[in-house]
Amino acid sequence: MAEAPDQECMADNGGDLAGIVGPLKGMLVKQTARGCCQECMGCEAKSEFQVSDFEPSMTDGVLLTEGAMDKTNILYTLEQSSFFCRCCWRDGRPFEMPVSVGGEAGGAQLVNFKKPCGFPIMFTVPINGDSSVDVPCCCMLPELVTIAQDGRELSKTKYLCDACLYVPKLMYQEKAADGSWENVYRIRPETCCCGCCILPRCKKGCCSIPFLIWDEKTGEKLPNEFDDDASITKLFAGLKKECCTTADNFSISFPKDTTPERKIGLLGSTFLLDFVVFERQTQ
Repeated sequence: MAEAPDQECMADNGGDLAGIVGPLKGMLVKQTARGCCQECMGCEAKSEFQVSDFEPSMTDGVLLTEGAMDKTNILYTLEQSSFFCRCCWRDGRPFEMPVSVGGEAGGAQLVNFKKPCGFPIMFTVPINGDSSVDVPCCCMLPELVTIAQDGRELSKTKYLCDACLYVPKLMYQEKAADGSWENVYRIRPETCCCGCCILPRCKKGCCSIPFLIWDEKTGEKLPNEFDDDASITKLFAGLKKECCTTADNFSISFPKDTTPERKIGLLGSTFLLDFVVFERQTQ
């Protein structure tokens, strides 16, 4: 009930992307526990997320501070996909995620994220009857397109396959003047061993693996508005949520001076990152 005035104010903006997303320096992306009973019975549930503002003071390394989860939600989305695909083609399923204004369903739609049907990033090959090995897949990999209210494709995020197969990475793209897709950001963790291994960051006794946002043209990691690295990072919301549900939480710290269109596109990148890396992909 406390969120009603905020939601009413947001709805008055009529889904204005610049007015809602433009002032944000970061986002806290919170997956709800919707469908946890359904997942216990072996069926992948629809993903539901609420999004609020984010500041570095809301986290201590990878741990969310008290009250961080209670900030007013400004965006909401619920996956639209078929029950058949979630049961039979879980890791390659197509879906749409319409993003609306406010913390609950029913607000003005802002954008729509659309993922086509494809392959998972890994597939399992049986060996000697009882054994198996996970092999990376390098074709028809997951991608997510950001679609504006007028039907224009604003951006696309796609999973990348390169020589370092076991380091997850995404490419954020935008439409060029000639209609082709132009690479803008590479989203990946820091690495060692010539790029073959993930290098975690350790702070105050906790280790995390932030997916940093790199400029694709210069190859340099980009700074954010908080005098740190722009990144997408999975956060820990406490034992109750982590142990009792499969819901994940992420912080997004946007590159400095980026546009509202790129900010909302990086929200889509976060949804794709959760789908391909942090959801179960090989069972």
